[in-house]
Amino acid sequence: MRGIRKTLSEILVSIAFILLVVYILDVGVSMINEEGFLPLSERDRGMIFGGGSIILFVVSFGIGINVPSKLLTVLLIIGGAIMGTTVLVSSLFMPSEENAQMSSTEANQMQILAPQFIGIIIIGYVIMGMGILRAIRKK
Repeated sequence: MRGIRKTLSEILVSIAFILLVVYILDVGVSMINEEGFLPLSERDRGMIFGGGSIILFVVSFGIGINVPSKLLTVLLIIGGAIMGTTVLVSSLFMPSEENAQMSSTEANQMQILAPQFIGIIIIGYVIMGMGILRAIRKK
């Protein structure tokens, strides 16, 4: 049973990591070309790839909670750090179209206080914390 849980959790965390990387790459391409390589709207892309990766990270943690797996631990830490950091950096440095008409101070305050950015940053670092918790519990 432990072998099945380990394999399943590693597969799910790998899929979550791949979804996250594809999502970030598509957002990066869409910032350059105004259109990403995925034929999806921003909302759909975020729900499918971003939301899907969050759900899969959490489910893989739950399935592998007491199962030793270095891959699961490492991908949780890296995936959570990438998620939280990229959203943090992009929300601080990338002005949105809605904020283009505001002064730079107002635009920065709006971006920093945007609940969706804060929520995803927190979720990313919580996922990273789940990986760190696994690493600490192992020792």
